[in-house]
Amino acid sequence: MAVDYVVVGAGSAGCVLAARLSEGGANVVLLEAGPKDSNPMIHIPAGVRSLLYHPTVNWNYSSEPEEGSGGRRIHWPRGKTLGGSSSINGMQYVRGNAADYNGWAQRGCRGWSYDDVLPYFKKSENYKEGGDPEIRGAGGPLEVEDARTILPLTHRFVEAAQEAGFKLNPDYNGREQEGVSYSQMTRRGRLRGSTARTYLATAKNRPNLTIETEAVATKLLFEGKKCVGVAYRQRGQDREIRVYREVLLSGGSINSPHLLQVSGVGPGEHLKSIGVEVQHDLPGVGGNLSDHYVVRISHRVQNALTINEMARVPRVIPEIIRWVVKGDGALTFGATTVMVFSRSREGLESPDLQFLFAPVSFDPERKNELEREPGMAIAICPGRPDSRGTIMSTGPDPLTPPAIRPNYLSAQSDLEVMLSGVKQARSIFAAPAIAKFSTGETRPGVPLETVDDMRTYAQANGTTIYHPVGTCKMGEDPQAVVDSRLRVHGLTGLRVIDASVMPVVTTGNTNAPTIMIAEKGAAMILEDNAG
Repeated sequence: MAVDYVVVGAGSAGCVLAARLSEGGANVVLLEAGPKDSNPMIHIPAGVRSLLYHPTVNWNYSSEPEEGSGGRRIHWPRGKTLGGSSSINGMQYVRGNAADYNGWAQRGCRGWSYDDVLPYFKKSENYKEGGDPEIRGAGGPLEVEDARTILPLTHRFVEAAQEAGFKLNPDYNGREQEGVSYSQMTRRGRLRGSTARTYLATAKNRPNLTIETEAVATKLLFEGKKCVGVAYRQRGQDREIRVYREVLLSGGSINSPHLLQVSGVGPGEHLKSIGVEVQHDLPGVGGNLSDHYVVRISHRVQNALTINEMARVPRVIPEIIRWVVKGDGALTFGATTVMVFSRSREGLESPDLQFLFAPVSFDPERKNELEREPGMAIAICPGRPDSRGTIMSTGPDPLTPPAIRPNYLSAQSDLEVMLSGVKQARSIFAAPAIAKFSTGETRPGVPLETVDDMRTYAQANGTTIYHPVGTCKMGEDPQAVVDSRLRVHGLTGLRVIDASVMPVVTTGNTNAPTIMIAEKGAAMILEDNAG
């Protein structure tokens, strides 16, 4: 069997590619390692907590024990179902800062400045609240809307941030990112708005699109330096599919470099050392790993309702009824309700800190469990970390997970930014509008005044917020894996189109930029292969 394109991975990027390429008339096969997105908890926004360790719809990766994480393994959830991580994420819609994309262009990614990518952000979205029509999109597949239900404590936090000196920003995806804003979400009314339920939903019945689930890609097929197809395993059977035009890797920042490496494309010496025959020596594959590593400040709450109570019987029962009848309430909540973007120091061109607030707190002793008492928390995220790590295959078996070494906090600058963030976050919690609802800080609960203090706390308590990028980075330098049109350097018939191509991580959540990359990638493919 041969088709025009095979898309490997039906995640945030792969669903976009399949939809746009089939819309353009191409014959496309979309391979997804996981099952259909039929689990009902995928579609209930507040169901995200039940998916973070799910054995079927989640790859459930973990990082290697490292100094930056205090010798702990950090859980790395990645979506393994139609929609990929957009089916199990917190649904936050954050484009990033214009300076992020202008920085990409300055690094040699031609055609990826903010002005270049803005049309694809607009093309992708349908922002229900309108916004600036020169910046925001209308009529696109991706439904984006503001929160339907906001607890009073969230409003008090927004007031407190303003009291602490952060200006109110009505749209952090608009002309300016900086300030305090209510969160925006990829949601279709009461339901999650994954790329499977937006892009793929309109495309799946086209006769020129075939969707294969439970199909794990095992090897890329080559004739010389040309990629001609993909081998995959589906329900115990080994199969192959060939392409007339191109293979498109959209497995994400873990699976895309892993598949390249086990197929013989990557750092030659490393591939030899793990028993893989070198097809194409490309040093940057699996390097340049960047992720957002955060710490949280939590407070015990008095005289205000938080998600901690709402998520438990009996309070959750009327919320379920409310969601079914009205389509709002607690079951529409995502991962966070308010964001603050700020600068860690004076003189920066753009914000480099993101605070994510929610009227909820987690039990540090119990995996993914909410505290029983009322709580609220801010996650403090250095938005442009300098630390870099690797994702490397450990052997030739494509079904053996690669070694994930994020190298968190290896750059002292990340600790300096994080420390500034802690001080700023504490200034918000000290502001009158929110302070009267707090009985005190529960985490960290100790002074953090120096970089060494920050390192000690972050190593023991820091965690990812699930934004790995960069392991097949775009550019023209010796460590670049793809060029500015996302073609793998030195090969033909093969592109990588997902978050792994980001040369540096964007300032904020990464799902929206990944969808933009796929929109722009699809347009380039159709242009390059016209006729």
